[in-house]
Amino acid sequence: MKHWRRYFIVAGFLVLLVMIQFRNPEITGPYKGIMGNLLNPFVYVVNRTGIFVNKLWENYVWLRGVGEENLILQNKLEALTLENSILSEKLIQLENFNRLLNFRDTYAFTTTAANVIGRNLDGYMKYIIIDRGSEDKININDPVVSASGLVGRVSDVYMGTSRVELLYHHDSSVSVFNSRTRTTGILKGDGHGGLYIDYYDRMDNVQKGDIIITSGMGQLFPKGIRTGSVSKIIAPPTGLFQKLFVDSSVDFYKLEQVLVVKHDVREMND
Repeated sequence: MKHWRRYFIVAGFLVLLVMIQFRNPEITGPYKGIMGNLLNPFVYVVNRTGIFVNKLWENYVWLRGVGEENLILQNKLEALTLENSILSEKLIQLENFNRLLNFRDTYAFTTTAANVIGRNLDGYMKYIIIDRGSEDKININDPVVSASGLVGRVSDVYMGTSRVELLYHHDSSVSVFNSRTRTTGILKGDGHGGLYIDYYDRMDNVQKGDIIITSGMGQLFPKGIRTGSVSKIIAPPTGLFQKLFVDSSVDFYKLEQVLVVKHDVREMND
């Protein structure tokens, strides 16, 4: 019975192949007749499998090539993005230096350009560090300015760097006057990021928004440098003076380049 069962299975399988042959006329092969009906399906399946595997391999190779090409393009994109960022930063620095040069030419200062390489703006001692020092002939008390206005003065000098005491340092004191009314006063820092003016004539018609500039008195800072604008006025009913609060014209948190003034202040104020 086992032998007959095997023959029956083989015969059924052959009949199945013949039926596949007749139901799928696209199945063709090198064999004709009954042998073709028996063998062509095998040939067809093997052929179709080979085509499928070949296409699968081609797709794999194509995808791998696309992946490698995409990686190359991604690296190029990152390199171009970095280059664009560097060029944009250089353009910003160039614009900043151009503003400084225009500022210097306007006031005919002899100056030394410097970069800000450090800062302490949140503590009680307000200062910045610049990349110029004694080897660049920087001296203590040299005025420091930016295109926006007065920054402060050099307080300490080292070989390649200097520390600049900022305008709103608690020990800062600058003789200034109102550019509109020409009334003078002493601009001071409160040590907390604010500026105010003492000894300002109570009878002066000062207004919010008035521009405050250096007076040149005291022979430390050159005359005519903008320091800020009046933001608040406290005028007591009696006494000789009123107190003014001033918004600095310089954003010390964004300060990147400055000019150290080297010319004799007395000659500049003449």
